[in-house]
Amino acid sequence: MNNEEAKFILRAFRPGTEDAADPRFHEALEQARRDPELGRWFSDECALDQCIGAKLRAATGPKLSCRMIAAS
Repeated sequence: MNNEEAKFILRAFRPGTEDAADPRFHEALEQARRDPELGRWFSDECALDQCIGAKLRAATGPKLSCRMIAAS
């Protein structure tokens, strides 16, 4: 697996969920641990995802969030 393939897979990764145990993510996560550049990219991606999630939760409130999830 090269870094571009790992990035493609890791873009779907959700920290703090069962994703860490999913074998589909295992190789990409290992690649990020071995490669410093990919590791920095993954850390930045996780931080950005967390920031966007916090902003969406603050802007939508719990009722709208539930309706958005139910509609998907």
